[in-house]
Amino acid sequence: MNILFLDWGAYTQKDIQDTLLQNHIKYRSVSYCFADKGTDDFFVRRFTKYASAERYDAVFSVNYFPLAAEVCHRLHIPYLSWSYDNPLNVPDIEKTLAYETNYVFLFDRVQACTYQSKGYSNVYHLPLGINPSRLNALSLTQEDCRRFSSEISFVGSLYPSAFQRLMDPLGEYEQGYLNALVQSQIQISGFYLPDELLTPPFMQTLNSQYAAKPSCTIQDVTKEQLSYAIAAQTARQERLVLLTVLSKVHHTALYSESRQGIPEAVNYRGTVNYLTEMPKVFQLSNINLNISLKLIQSGIPLRILDILGSGGFLLSNCQPELLDYFIPDEQLVLYASIEDAVTKADYYMKHPEKRKRIAQKGQEQAVAQFSYTKQLQTIFRTAGLV
Repeated sequence: MNILFLDWGAYTQKDIQDTLLQNHIKYRSVSYCFADKGTDDFFVRRFTKYASAERYDAVFSVNYFPLAAEVCHRLHIPYLSWSYDNPLNVPDIEKTLAYETNYVFLFDRVQACTYQSKGYSNVYHLPLGINPSRLNALSLTQEDCRRFSSEISFVGSLYPSAFQRLMDPLGEYEQGYLNALVQSQIQISGFYLPDELLTPPFMQTLNSQYAAKPSCTIQDVTKEQLSYAIAAQTARQERLVLLTVLSKVHHTALYSESRQGIPEAVNYRGTVNYLTEMPKVFQLSNINLNISLKLIQSGIPLRILDILGSGGFLLSNCQPELLDYFIPDEQLVLYASIEDAVTKADYYMKHPEKRKRIAQKGQEQAVAQFSYTKQLQTIFRTAGLV
């Protein structure tokens, strides 16, 4: 098999490429940074040249790129895309999604089913993966133990969102409505309220209010843009509250791009390298938190698989698809509320042997179910390449 790999610097890219090599699958990598995913004549010319230079069985990319789909459709080459983002953040995706050369894999079942219900039979559900070879090869030094050890840690964004900027020009009723939507969504998992409650009349009212203020630079906000801003605001509030409460009792470390708004009791440690440092954080933390973005309605976020694959103990909100693969309290621990998370964190901090046993079983199950070798075989088999 010969693959043309579209390289844009995704987190999972190196693991996927290493797995291709481990399985004796040839690939050529083409690097590109998109300024505009929808319009780029230079990319189309360049990528067409590469794709035509030799016989490729397929083009592969992490996430979906409409221009790559266009080139593959024109050249009759299968285009395989496997997304780790949700939502996809691809404007006008439906203009290219139906191409018969497309094989689009999404890690969130709800998102995949949404496209399938619209008639896109070339959209498939596939959870993300882990690379056991890389994770097993990492070794801990004394310096690693000094840098990365903690009782509780969270690695992830605090989502400085556009929510407040979108709120400020609005009337009292609309602000109250959106604030209530955020607070309600914090209490709900597995269903995303904005999908139903950001109705066309409500969006029209918001855009009318933006347009009515001469000093306002906001215009033509889409439902998708506002929905993501709400998700980001929800995640920020939920993550800050849990980190704040836990840090009052336990040494709690945060690895994130920004420390803005972070309470002093939380030990902010900046960012870590995904491939070489993040697994060490997970190994050296007694408890690793996952607090999912609410837009991921059912799927297993990459962070969860990274924690489990590294042998870390996981305390997470309940993502419905976790229950398809893992046994709670045996392979991982799930919480139903902020209060429940605090109670369970306290309990497992006092029971290290249970933590270690759960982490070991969680790692064994993650490796068995989600190795990149297994997931890529599913992709190639679906596309008829093996």
